[in-house]
Amino acid sequence: MKITFVLPGSGNNPVGGFKVVYEYANGLVSCGHEVTIIHPAVLYKKNNIFFLSIKIVRFLQRFFDKSYCPVGWFALDNRVRCSWVFSLEEKRIPPSDVIVATAWQTAEWIATYGSLPGKKYYLIHDYEHYMVARSEVKKRMCDTYRAGFVNIITSPAGAALLRQCGADYDAYIPNGIDFNIYNIKQSVDSIGRRKIGFPTRRETFKGTADAIKALSRVREVCGHDLDIWSFGPKKPNFMPDWVEYHERPRDSELCDLYNASMIFLMPSHYEGWGLPGAEAMSCGAALVSTDNVGVRAYAKDNVNALLSPPADIDALASNVVDLLRDAQRRFKISQAGVECIREFSWRKSLIQLNDLISNHKSI
Repeated sequence: MKITFVLPGSGNNPVGGFKVVYEYANGLVSCGHEVTIIHPAVLYKKNNIFFLSIKIVRFLQRFFDKSYCPVGWFALDNRVRCSWVFSLEEKRIPPSDVIVATAWQTAEWIATYGSLPGKKYYLIHDYEHYMVARSEVKKRMCDTYRAGFVNIITSPAGAALLRQCGADYDAYIPNGIDFNIYNIKQSVDSIGRRKIGFPTRRETFKGTADAIKALSRVREVCGHDLDIWSFGPKKPNFMPDWVEYHERPRDSELCDLYNASMIFLMPSHYEGWGLPGAEAMSCGAALVSTDNVGVRAYAKDNVNALLSPPADIDALASNVVDLLRDAQRRFKISQAGVECIREFSWRKSLIQLNDLISNHKSI
């Protein structure tokens, strides 16, 4: 089949939702499908002249330097066609058997398309964006969930989101982990695990500032010689100098960092799934996370992770301190995490998605 994924922008920076699409694209071309990924320069339908002029320049720049592709942070199969378009008007979308919306903004566009682009599917992981959206945006988002797509959720957060919008889902397909990349290189009780890591994201609800505050308190209690690292897109100016920052690391570098870590923090207030937490868990780091709803897909408090209320900096710091002081408890949680996360393979998720698409093809 000809399958088209529509992303809400450029893939030049590491983003969990984009990574999910790229993983599926790699898997689907291996199954013999023709896969195209659309990246738009202009996402919204209404824009002012000044904004559009900036987007025109950016469109031309990335058209020539190909920086809309995930070069440098994700190994995309060369059989996957990446397309850079100015906007998501239907005339810019190739004829397909299947077209997949990956964000509410892309679903708004796809809902207006005729039959030419193919049967419409919707990968829903916008929970965190819905929770912080203005009321008028929430209404638009809810409208897309009720627009007649084949709705696919990836976690309990997706189910909660659709319930709030009076919608339902057709399939629950959890995200996966590539165990060829994210795996154990040293045992969970290795003395080589000395680091504490956390992801950096610009959105306030991702809790980066909370992680920094929590770890500042941990340093006051446990000493300033703790080896702390973070990763993400461009390093923010508020990052303290005691954090070793890794900008847009490759998967192999991330795996090494996770394997050097005894603890990994996920401080998000809301998450649709929480890919970094699952990757760290797969590499043997003990997960300390907020109960951001999405993490419930793979984390259970006091079993394979320590969970605390979102935005509760004291509780987040306390959980880190507890694991630093109780190595045996940390080892137990880390090992339980490794065993649990093995259930979440991309192969299993790919089979489910491929079966869903194949069964709906003729409907």
